Amino acid sequence: MNTMQHPDQAYAGAAPRDGVAPTTYYNRPLLKPPDWDTSVIAYLFLGGVTGGLGIISMLANPEREPEQRLRRTARFASLVLAAANPAVLITHLGRPERFLHMLRIVKLKSPMSVGTWGLVAYSGVAGANVMRELAEMDVLPRWVRYLVPGFLTQLHALAGSYLAGYTGVLLSATANPMWSAGKRHIPAACVCSGLSSACALMSLLSTFEGNHEAVPKVERLEMVSSLAELLLLKDFQRTGGDYAKPMFEGRPGERLRTYTIVAGIAVPMALNVLGQIVKLPKPVDAVRTTAASLLTLLGGYIFRETLVEGGKDAVRDPRTAFKQPK
Repeated sequence: MNTMQHPDQAYAGAAPRDGVAPTTYYNRPLLKPPDWDTSVIAYLFLGGVTGGLGIISMLANPEREPEQRLRRTARFASLVLAAANPAVLITHLGRPERFLHMLRIVKLKSPMSVGTWGLVAYSGVAGANVMRELAEMDVLPRWVRYLVPGFLTQLHALAGSYLAGYTGVLLSATANPMWSAGKRHIPAACVCSGLSSACALMSLLSTFEGNHEAVPKVERLEMVSSLAELLLLKDFQRTGGDYAKPMFEGRPGERLRTYTIVAGIAVPMALNVLGQIVKLPKPVDAVRTTAASLLTLLGGYIFRETLVEGGKDAVRDPRTAFKQPK
């Protein structure tokens, strides 16, 4: 006995939405959810932090000793994370040669290809700046610093801005309705989130190094970038309509509000304001900085997780997939 349901019957039984019958292909999802796990989320998060470190290395004033140490730490950290990013990506690809295959050509119409080469360019600039730092520390011969021109500091920041925003562009350049609707918000929010996370990392490392004098300036930059991120998220929620709902409703939305907006932006901002207006004893201030930094980093990671999980939920609704955003 044939018990299969005819497609027309499946469509006829679909629940109406806002009193209007759904216009879908038999009420079935049009797109397949991305098969992305925590390795991809970590790759997006580390890419943002890595790019933000390039920006910090340019903003640090080398004429002041605390900021000179800050720039040196940012350069070393950026090279370490730039080397770790491909390793994280390879764990998702499954085989190392797949990453190497992406380097065979430069395909300007492919966000993945352009992004991969952007990471390679960033790594080269970061490595050159680290060589200059090692020469100034007398680890390498002093003449090595003359091989690294000064404009690479600005190029490091430019490549960092690109790398931080690229992760958002990669998502937006897809048929996923939520990501596509956020093409004006998601890349910019990724840059702001990457910069604030990089500031949090530098505050943490500076505290461990005893470079407390550099922390206030980094925290001010973190507050500005976190506020910009919050405004972008709120504007996307306001203007995104049904397309943005998977990111701000349900379990992803709850985690975004709890861990990113409240714990990752509001609480660290309050702690940073406290550090700016009240001169706390160094041990207490170190605890304050550590707590604020860790919460900011957690919020940055959950923001990427929400982007991925919300995107998965978005394609499960066939109605939004059939009505792509402009």
